[in-house]
Amino acid sequence: MAINIDTIYQRVLAIANKEQRGYITPQEFNLLANQAQLEVFEQYFYDNSQFNRVHGNSTEYSDMLDIIDQKLSIFQQNQQANITETNNPAYASTFGASLVTNGTFDSNITSWTAAGGSTGTQAHYSVGGVNAILLKNNDTNSNFSSSQAITTVVGKLYRVKADINAGLLNSSGSNAAAKAFITLAGSPSTSVIAGSSSSVVFYYTAAATSSSLVLNINAAGNTTDSALFDNIKVEEVTGRKLTIPLQSIYRLGAVMYTDSTGRFVEVNKVMPNELLYINSAPLTKPTESNPIYVLEGNAISIYPANLTSGQIAANYIRKPNKCNWAYNIINEKALFDSNKSINFELHISEEVTLVNKILELAGMTLQKKEIQEFGSGKDNKEVQQEKS
Repeated sequence: MAINIDTIYQRVLAIANKEQRGYITPQEFNLLANQAQLEVFEQYFYDNSQFNRVHGNSTEYSDMLDIIDQKLSIFQQNQQANITETNNPAYASTFGASLVTNGTFDSNITSWTAAGGSTGTQAHYSVGGVNAILLKNNDTNSNFSSSQAITTVVGKLYRVKADINAGLLNSSGSNAAAKAFITLAGSPSTSVIAGSSSSVVFYYTAAATSSSLVLNINAAGNTTDSALFDNIKVEEVTGRKLTIPLQSIYRLGAVMYTDSTGRFVEVNKVMPNELLYINSAPLTKPTESNPIYVLEGNAISIYPANLTSGQIAANYIRKPNKCNWAYNIINEKALFDSNKSINFELHISEEVTLVNKILELAGMTLQKKEIQEFGSGKDNKEVQQEKS
């Protein structure tokens, strides 16, 4: 049950205005109220740590750990739906053996098949000892592509990389939008426009056991239009990056994933400096039965890479919502608006604590030492009673 913000405001005003000590405006109250709410909320974690170090009791309604857990339960969340994949590699990811090697690419050019009935040409190309594929559009179609099927593992994240030289694509007239790019299972790289060259890199999560890697040129059919593709690689990534809505997360708890049998497996947190050693040793290398993660700002890097967002869930404590005493000005007076106001989210037992803390803060703001001392004294007495 939330604490009514108007109740707290009226109590604070009643005490602060005694003997005309000072008036706290709604704007000032809202600032002080949110500060007080966060102070009370943050103290839960320190109290929890402290009371964990002492013997509890079995008396109903008075075990301090149970009381703190009850207060925190308001903010406990389990998140799965909003956890998303970025299709980016995890922190300090490594890359496995290439599924498309330069050797296969250069020496076995016939393994690439022209797609869509195009009559363009592909050829092994060598200049200065550098091998590449020359993709040439010599028909009237607007594009030409060449493909090769590769074996992939469902759920695995792959890095796709290639050097593309589109310097021989015509960029004038109807060919102004000419470009070259690659796709894996329909997922495209960035395009290299006519007259330029670049290395392209993108990441793809395999959805099937066979994925088609396609080289593409998009031109108007001029027989001189061509592009070079070299150093093509498709490599498994050791980990993936997932984003979770950390804007509201105050403390991240357990991260779990659901395995193929429906069993929950906890994902162990490791520090970034530990990751190198864990990933390097065969006995500690993360697996589906022993996964790990590294926390990075609003994302987690999870290992191994075939754990997808649909399998991941996280327990966490969220921050309290910002409270607000809303009002309307009527006859030059601020009148409470319950429809627009946002109450405190703290447990109902924190009413007295909030009043004391707001008074303590208000005394500092108003430079009224007696108000500050009153609030501080009441707050300290309450703490002593709880921890004695």
